[in-house]
Amino acid sequence: MSAGLRALFGPRSVAVVGAREAEGNRGGTAVRFLRKFGYAGEVFPVHPSGEPVAGYAGYRGLADLPCAPDLAIVGVGAARVPDLVPQLAEAGVAAAILWAGGFAETGNAGLQEQVTERARAAGIRLLGPNCLGVVNTALGFTGTFASWLSGVDTLLPGRIGMVSQSGGLAASAHSWAQAAGTGFGHMISTGNEADVGAVEALAYLVDDPGTAVLACYLEGLTDGAGLVSVLRAARRAGKPVVVLKGGRSAVSAQAIAAHTGALAGQARIWDAVLEQEGAVRVTSAQELVEVTSFLAAQADRPLPGRRVVVVSHGGGQGIVAADLCYDAGLEVPLLSTATRRLLAPLLPSIASNRNPIDLTPEAFTRTEWRKTFPEALRLLASCGEADVVLVQLGAMSAAAGEELALALCEAHDTGPATLAVHCKGFPPTAEALLKAEGIHVFAEQASATVTLGRVAAAARDVGAESARLVADAVRHRPRGVPHAVDGQVFPEHEVHRLLAEAGLRTPRGVVAPSAEDAVAAARDIGFPVVLKVVSPEVTHRADAGLVRLGLSDEDAVRKAHDEFTAAIARLGLTGASCFVQEQAESGTELFVSVFRDPVFGLVVSCGAGGVLAELLDDVAFATVPLDERKALRLLEKLRFTRHPKGLDLTVAGKPAAEFLVAFAEFARGLPWARFVLELNPVSVTAAGAIALDGLLIVERSSLV
Repeated sequence: MSAGLRALFGPRSVAVVGAREAEGNRGGTAVRFLRKFGYAGEVFPVHPSGEPVAGYAGYRGLADLPCAPDLAIVGVGAARVPDLVPQLAEAGVAAAILWAGGFAETGNAGLQEQVTERARAAGIRLLGPNCLGVVNTALGFTGTFASWLSGVDTLLPGRIGMVSQSGGLAASAHSWAQAAGTGFGHMISTGNEADVGAVEALAYLVDDPGTAVLACYLEGLTDGAGLVSVLRAARRAGKPVVVLKGGRSAVSAQAIAAHTGALAGQARIWDAVLEQEGAVRVTSAQELVEVTSFLAAQADRPLPGRRVVVVSHGGGQGIVAADLCYDAGLEVPLLSTATRRLLAPLLPSIASNRNPIDLTPEAFTRTEWRKTFPEALRLLASCGEADVVLVQLGAMSAAAGEELALALCEAHDTGPATLAVHCKGFPPTAEALLKAEGIHVFAEQASATVTLGRVAAAARDVGAESARLVADAVRHRPRGVPHAVDGQVFPEHEVHRLLAEAGLRTPRGVVAPSAEDAVAAARDIGFPVVLKVVSPEVTHRADAGLVRLGLSDEDAVRKAHDEFTAAIARLGLTGASCFVQEQAESGTELFVSVFRDPVFGLVVSCGAGGVLAELLDDVAFATVPLDERKALRLLEKLRFTRHPKGLDLTVAGKPAAEFLVAFAEFARGLPWARFVLELNPVSVTAAGAIALDGLLIVERSSLV
C-alpha cells in the first residue's frame, strides 16, 4: 500500500485548511466532527486568523505547523487551490482531500488539470475535487462535512467499505445503514477523480484487513480493465462487491449499420462484466444498503445460493414469500421425504412440513414447540437441501419473542445454509437480540427475497481464470489485415478471407463480375449455391432482397445474376458486385459479433441469429479473451438455448463454444480503436460452426 493512499484513508495527523469556528464554515465543521467522534491523531486547523477550533490550537499557515501532517483537508474555494498546492508540498503533506466544486464538473477542466499537474509533480495524492471526503470509523476519522453526522453522537464501526462517485449518495447510504444498526468501516467519496479514482479506492479496501464487504456506486469509468482486476482480487480474497451502476441508458456501441448497434448498450455491457466477475448487482441505493448489510452480518461465509426454505407462522405469509422468491429468481424446493420425516416430531401436528413450512401460531404459543424450534432450524440448515432458511416472524409478546430470538441465535451458523430473518412487528427487545448475534433482520418481506436473489445471482461459481483458450489459439489471429479509414465497411468476401486465413470456417465463395463468371464459379463450388450482392452501401442484404438461396442449376444462377445486376444499376450502388457462395449444411443460426467498448475493451456478443437477431433481442455479452467455460456460460444465458427449437447445448454446445473462443481470439488481432465485426448467421451443427455472412465496420481506424 502506498504512503499516499494510507495517508488519505487512514491518516495519523490532519491539517484542515480554511477551518475556523464561524457557523457554516466547512473546515470548522470537519474539525468539530474529528473532536466529536474521537479521532486520536493530531489535528491542525489552518486559517489566516490563527484561531483555535473545537479546542485544537489554530495556525495561520501551513508553514507554521509543528510537524508534517499526513493529510490536508482543503476547505477553500476552487480558485485558491492551485496556489495552495506548493504550500502543501513544502509542509510535507502526503495527500489532500479537495472538497471544493467549480472544477471539471462545471466546465473548468483547465483549473482541475493545473491542480492535478502541480500535485503530481510534488508527489501529493489527491481525492476529489468536488467530493464529500472520507470517513474511517475505526480511527474516528471524519474527513468530511456531511451534515448527517451532526445528528448522531457515535459512529458505529463495521466491516463495510463504501466507494461512491456521488458524495450525496454515499452520505445517505452511510446514514441509512447506521440508523438500521449497521456500521461502515470506510466511506470514500471520489468526486471528480482528478487523481485517485473509484478503482484505486476499491483496490485499497480489498487489501484492507478490516473490510469484509465492498459497496460502490459508479457512474462511469475509463479504466474498465482496472475494475475487472479489482473484482477478481476481491473474489480471491472472499470479499463480496456490491455495485450500484448509475447512468445506465447511454449507448455503448454506435455502429448503426450493424445489428450490434441496436442490441448493445452501456447497461448491458456493465451487467455482463459485473456478472462475469461475480459482483452483486443492485438497482437502488436502498438495495445497496440492504444487501451490503446482510452480507456484512454473514461475512466470512460463502455467498448463499438459490434454494430457500421458507419458515413462517401462517400459510398465507409463506405462500406470498414463495411467490416473491420466484420473482427474485430463487427456488423453493420441496423437501425430501427423509428430511420431512425428521422434521415432523419437532413441529405441531397441524403444521405443514413441506416448503413453505407453516409452523402455525401453535408453534410459538406453546412451550414444548418453542423448545424444539432450535432443533428444527438446525435440521433445516444442515440437511443439504437449502442454501437459505428464511424465517418470518411477527407480532407476539416480548417474552415469547425473546425466547424465539434466543432460539434463532442458538441455531445461527450451525449448518451450511444461511439463516435469514424477516421481522414485522416483532418485539424490539427480541429484534435487538438477533442483531447483537450478528443476524441481519429484514424489515420487509420483499426486501428479504430481493436481497437473497441479488446475492444468489452472484453466488454461481464464476470459476478460476483459465490460461488455456483453445489449442494453438494464436493461430486464430488474422493475417494480412488491410489498411482502413474511419467509417470503412469491408466487403463480405474480404471478411471471409480474413476469417478463413485465421482458421475459422466459412463457405467457399467467389466474386463474379458477369453471369457466366457466376455460372463457372457455381460449377466449381458445386450446386446448390447462394448468390449475394456485396456492397458497402447495403449492409442488410436480406432486407433489400439481394440474397438468393438454394440456386440448384446454371439457369437459376444466371437469372439471379441478371436480376442483381439490374438492381445494382437501379439502386445506384457503386463498387457493388455479385458473390457466389457455397450453400452450407443447414444448422441452428447464431448471431455473433465483437466490438471494442470504450470502457471494457473487446466484447463478444452472441444471440439468436438470422432474421431473429433484433426481433427476439436475445443477446448476451462477455469480455475477451474467452475460454470454453466462459463461452458456454455466454450461451447458457440465452433464452434461445433453452427453447426446444433453439440451440441444443447438449448436442451443439461444444462446437458453438469452440467457435466463439476462436472468434474472440481472432478479434484480439484486429488493430483498430473502434470497430464492429458481425457474423449473422453462424450456422451450428454437432459437427461444427461455420460463418455464413460477415460485416466489418471500422468506426475509428487509429491503432490501439
